[in-house]
Amino acid sequence: MKLKEFQKHLKTNQINSSLLFDQDPKLIYLTQFKPSAAILQTTSLKSNLYLFPLDNPKQQPNITYKNYKKQTLKNLTKNKTTLAINKNNLSLRTYEQIKSLNKKIKLVDISKQLTDLAQTKTPKEISLIKKACQITSNAFNSLRDNIHKLKTENDVAFFLEKQIRQSNATLAFDTIVATKQNASTPHHVTSNTKLKKGFLLLDFGAKYKNYCADMTRMLYLGKPTKQEKAIYSLLLNAQETTINQIKQNKPFQELTNYARKQLKTYQKHFTHSLGHGIGIQVHEDPFFKPNSIIKKDQVFTIEPGIYLKNKFGLRIEDTIHFNGKKPTILTKAPKELIAINHL
Repeated sequence: MKLKEFQKHLKTNQINSSLLFDQDPKLIYLTQFKPSAAILQTTSLKSNLYLFPLDNPKQQPNITYKNYKKQTLKNLTKNKTTLAINKNNLSLRTYEQIKSLNKKIKLVDISKQLTDLAQTKTPKEISLIKKACQITSNAFNSLRDNIHKLKTENDVAFFLEKQIRQSNATLAFDTIVATKQNASTPHHVTSNTKLKKGFLLLDFGAKYKNYCADMTRMLYLGKPTKQEKAIYSLLLNAQETTINQIKQNKPFQELTNYARKQLKTYQKHFTHSLGHGIGIQVHEDPFFKPNSIIKKDQVFTIEPGIYLKNKFGLRIEDTIHFNGKKPTILTKAPKELIAINHL
């Protein structure tokens, strides 16, 4: 993705070559392949991907595939005056190895340029994220119809993950299933806890051809009280109206401030970021920092939550594509509170 744009940057800044290593997300981004181990060498004119024989990638245009040998790194750093690297995903060991092979080489960090490239998505990337979101939504719909057969958080996680894998996808991250008070910890580790009457939080996502989805939905096991319905409706309204506030060049901080205002007295129980970018990585730029603004063809999540310690936790999350004019929700599973007579 955007390999030619990256090569243009190298030429403009008179950088001889760049090296990306192993499972660096930006290597995966530029090659559309996740290797066991690899080096991607890029100059202003060409890109060579050095691989061990363990892998058999699908050939991509504008990339030459070569065998990774013992002397590969030495040869790639020999006689170079400057070399671009991605410090965000470079091990100290590899950094020191490069310096030992060529003591005069100047290492230039291009992590910002790579991040900026990947922040906005191409039509191909958007189509892959849409597919991942469709698989994720379908898994939720299937769970809704079968949860009466399941007994524990692990049962639910295994069910969702089986649905995802049967759809020719893998997991974007470890599935979070949290029953009742377990959900008051936003990153609860799914366990063998038996499902209980009350709210059940489901945070999960498929990864399709290297691209991620991220979605959180709530179910209610049993019959919710009037107060429980009210707090859920408050959160859902905050999430949906915040999505409607998405506009070109608006600071993400304004979205955060708006969402918190909609939560009224519960805003003090919203303890994490409103969202994050998503693509090759489930968490990537744009992050909702004070100086970050919304741009055309970004894909990100909106996920306000309310966490009442030792009682329950609520979160509603969608993956969103902004096309420069309006936001589109890619995770289309229903968000109304679904009550299931489970126990």
